[in-house]
Amino acid sequence: MRICYFGDGESVHIVRFCSHFKQLGHDVHLISFKNVKIEGITNHYINTGNITVSGGNWKVLLQAGKVKKLLKQIKPDIFHSIYATSYGITGALCGFHPYFITTLGSDVLISPQNSKLYKLLLKYAFSKADWIQTLAPHMSDAVLKIGSDINKVSVIPFGIDINIFNDKCRQENTDNFIITSTRNHEEIYNIPLLINALGKIKNKIPNLKFMFTGSGSLTEKFKELIVENGLKELTTFTGRITQAEMVKLLNETSLFVSVSFSDGNNLSLAEAMSCGCFCIGSDIPANKLWIDDNTNGFLVNTTDVNNLAEKILYANTNYNELQQLAKNINKSKIKNTGIWDNNMKKVEEKYFTFIN
Repeated sequence: MRICYFGDGESVHIVRFCSHFKQLGHDVHLISFKNVKIEGITNHYINTGNITVSGGNWKVLLQAGKVKKLLKQIKPDIFHSIYATSYGITGALCGFHPYFITTLGSDVLISPQNSKLYKLLLKYAFSKADWIQTLAPHMSDAVLKIGSDINKVSVIPFGIDINIFNDKCRQENTDNFIITSTRNHEEIYNIPLLINALGKIKNKIPNLKFMFTGSGSLTEKFKELIVENGLKELTTFTGRITQAEMVKLLNETSLFVSVSFSDGNNLSLAEAMSCGCFCIGSDIPANKLWIDDNTNGFLVNTTDVNNLAEKILYANTNYNELQQLAKNINKSKIKNTGIWDNNMKKVEEKYFTFIN
């Protein structure tokens, strides 16, 4: 089967899709507005200038003609856009079938709320798609609200690679209580809430260490906020790290915190759970898929810094008891819905449905 993906070649999701289906023996192509090369994949680059995470990328819609020309050359069995706005809408303009769209989160949860034009364009894209993959039920609700045939929509989470993200090599640092954030440094991830909460309790956890991975447009502001809260000596900024380094860090982490305002299906949380971390998440639908409040983790309000501070203190004081309760629940949740290979088999079955 020849599959042509259409998406951001720098995105970990695109890399995972392309690499996975290549390993299964399929002929995989990628059309992208980012000039990157994925090993073993036939890459096709269309130069549109700078594309930003903050939006305003309407100019990519003007490239539909070039994408359509490439599709005539590639002749794929399946054309699949990853991310519903820029790539999904542009792909819909090409008129190719069978055409699939995978939504990732903010493309259907935030963009159409902020722009009536985006909502209209997404409705058009969904009308042209033969199948739409969402990562969670609340995302399917958003797609249907925008306007789509319910029979086109399936919930299939991405999931994690449990051969990589697991607790087989877990070695907690018993000298320190390590709190880790792995989210990117952008507004949607609400990282100041965590920094300010840590500032309130830093003197109440004597062995506190804060591991801060990732990068983004707000990195320098976050570093300033760390200093303002008296956390500089307790904090390690790692920047972007490799997958192997991420696994090692999570296996040393006591408490993982993700308090984003919005998420599709929080893979960062699933990775942490699978590596044996106790977790605190914001009280949003994506995190409720993984955390049962006060059972295998805590859910907190996205604006209540005192609530987050209290939960961190409670987790520190009652850590062993909480971990004992959470461990088996976390493993069960990952096994049921969080394994990448199992979920991608469902995607492959959907592909074959449309070409047979």
